[in-house]
Amino acid sequence: MPRYLHTSIFVNDMDSSIDFYTNKLGLKLLGGPHHYPGNADMAFVGSSWDAYIELVYDLEEHAPYEIGNRYEHLALEVDGDLPGVIEKLRAQGVKIVKEPKKSPGGTRAIAFVEDPNGIPVELLEPREGPVT
Repeated sequence: MPRYLHTSIFVNDMDSSIDFYTNKLGLKLLGGPHHYPGNADMAFVGSSWDAYIELVYDLEEHAPYEIGNRYEHLALEVDGDLPGVIEKLRAQGVKIVKEPKKSPGGTRAIAFVEDPNGIPVELLEPREGPVT
């Protein structure tokens, strides 16, 4: 049976990306950064290897990466109070794209921040009750 494993994103600066996802958003550095000569540097962040984000710094010469026209966002569920998380991120200099508000379905609050590469990251308050 297939299962979702990860999302891979190109980053402009590996250290600032690892810092954002680990020290600011609270994910763990699961592996890396690994250096693959002539190819790329890679690091893996997440709560576990069940679903994670693969950070890739391409070693070939290229212009800085820009958001593609078909990439929407990453989504992470926060621990605890979403407005409190947003205030903590704001104090750390994280760009807040959308302040907390109820999701379109009205089931829980959502907010958006931006990672160091310009990628929107949706933050959701914890889901109440059993996950279905």
